[in-house]
Amino acid sequence: MRSPFKFLDAYTLEDKGQFFGRETETEELYKMVFKTPLLLVYGLSGTGKTSLIQCGLASCFEGPDWFPLFIRRQDNINWSLRDVLKGELHGIEASDSLPEMVYQLYRHYLRPVFLIFDQLEELFILGSREEQQQLLEGLKMLIGADLPCTIILAVREEYLGRLYSFEKAIPSLFDFRLRVEPMNAAKVKTVLTSSFEQFNIALEKPEEESLQLIIDNISAGKSGIQLPYFQAYLDMLYREDYHRTYGEEERGEKLPPLEFSRQEIKAFGSIEHVLEKFLHQQQASIQQLLARKYPGFPDGAVREILDAFVTEEGTKRPIGYCRREESKEVLPEEPALSLLPPLATAALSDCVELLEQSRLIRFSDNIMELAHDSLAALIDEQRTSEQRQLNEAKRRIQGNYLDYCQTGEFLSRKQLNAYEDYLPQLTLDKEILQYIHDSQAHADKLDAEEKARQQRELRLVQQKLEAEKRAARRQRFFTLLTSLAAIVALAFFIWALYQRNEKERAFFDIQLANAVSLKTQGHYENAISLLQEAVLFIATPEQKAQSDTLMGKFRRVARLVSLADTLALEDSTLRLALEKYQQANDISPDGLIQSKITLTRDAIEQRFRDYMSRAANIMDYGGCSHALKLLRKAKQLKPDDESLHKMIQRCEGSI
Repeated sequence: MRSPFKFLDAYTLEDKGQFFGRETETEELYKMVFKTPLLLVYGLSGTGKTSLIQCGLASCFEGPDWFPLFIRRQDNINWSLRDVLKGELHGIEASDSLPEMVYQLYRHYLRPVFLIFDQLEELFILGSREEQQQLLEGLKMLIGADLPCTIILAVREEYLGRLYSFEKAIPSLFDFRLRVEPMNAAKVKTVLTSSFEQFNIALEKPEEESLQLIIDNISAGKSGIQLPYFQAYLDMLYREDYHRTYGEEERGEKLPPLEFSRQEIKAFGSIEHVLEKFLHQQQASIQQLLARKYPGFPDGAVREILDAFVTEEGTKRPIGYCRREESKEVLPEEPALSLLPPLATAALSDCVELLEQSRLIRFSDNIMELAHDSLAALIDEQRTSEQRQLNEAKRRIQGNYLDYCQTGEFLSRKQLNAYEDYLPQLTLDKEILQYIHDSQAHADKLDAEEKARQQRELRLVQQKLEAEKRAARRQRFFTLLTSLAAIVALAFFIWALYQRNEKERAFFDIQLANAVSLKTQGHYENAISLLQEAVLFIATPEQKAQSDTLMGKFRRVARLVSLADTLALEDSTLRLALEKYQQANDISPDGLIQSKITLTRDAIEQRFRDYMSRAANIMDYGGCSHALKLLRKAKQLKPDDESLHKMIQRCEGSI
């Protein structure tokens, strides 16, 4: 049977008769495209940005006036843009210049061109700085060419801030923007009423009561309603009622009449877990089917394949593919194979096909991807703590690489040691792998230079001591020969010994100062080694006491800082890391430790704000059970925060 509801698919121009509830946004967007060559459409994931453009906006134009070109990043957004433009020229020799290519299209079709960059957040999640810069330059050229062309950038609200770097080159970037708001209960009621009328669905009377029951199930008493969950809920409710009424029988082209009773609506349950339940059911069903068809099919392989379609940040990851001409098997492109479990081609192809049939993934052009970001978020929640640690390490390495691109600063020896265990399990771009290799070489060079410096200093000290010993021998020889000058010689000898002691004391002080300097740079083991070498030149009890005290402090500080560095890798232990840094600073303060304290405090604040912001957004859409997880993570960072406790109480009260 076919369901009239879209499940997780976006609306297209063909669905304009079924697209309800976005009349105001559609009209506002339609007016904007005539005022500017560049506009932004943004909103939270699942608010319907793509549907608003390719159905709402498209339906406002007469056929000849609407010439949209949809661009997704795929492997590289700049390559995709040129491929789309060349594909529409149909054999006409294309220019290398973007403005000239757009003008060629306009002359060929005599229609204004709409370049629609959909899901632009993929550029910032998966793209390099060079790719982003190249797109910025291309957009700037297109706008400056004054062409009959409108550029629409559709991006998730969480990534809107990443566009601020574009504003320097394109000052008008944010002048025309439209925020797609989540639907409230009133709009949802309008959508339900219109859809049920369109799809031959009746409600048990009194209809208003039945309608309100559906809205209560969809919103779970909250103000915001996530459209992907809304569509999935209606699709699954329709299919269940259809099977209950007609069984597996197809009823022809027209949609047969159905009635949703209040008892059926109550039995179906609320929206909160409908998509998660659907994901788990399909995942388990496909796993069992493939295990029967392919003996030895690994447990959890379907979950691993789905996980490959999710980025480290919990968003969709498009995967390129092709099909074998003979068998029509699906073959993922080479870069994606490292993300997938090692399976036979036939088993992997069957799994992907079954995931597509179950509506969890979709094929488009030469890429396959999850049907919606809401599925990506659910799959991300299934990840183990080990996967999350790997993802966190990968995010940090990518952040270090971005810093390196701006400052040229390599990874330190301590950072390399911290990442060492994770690197064999991470899939990194070749540019980042080269950066790690160069950092290792740079750290080796610094270590060699430091060792050479210490050896030079030690040789100088030894040479000085040898010279002093030779001078002492000569002095004793002259004393024996010159009996008349015995008193003078004795005094000279005593003076020479005194000078040697002074020099040994001075060398001890130099070693001490060098050890302190190494300690302030974080080289604790080298500092302790220098203190151990300085013991050979101790001249007074005070120096011995000073050496013992420093050595004890340095060892305690080294243990605390090493422990704190490890703890700082996890959000859940950032507070404990801060305590260890502060203990180390109390024992022996220096600028490096104080810098770590400041950075850790900043990280706590940043992570806390991030968890609070994400939890607030999720609560607005009714996902308190997911928001509560984020709030508990925030509590690990700032357990005494009053606003956090209020949000937890509010969330627990609504579950």
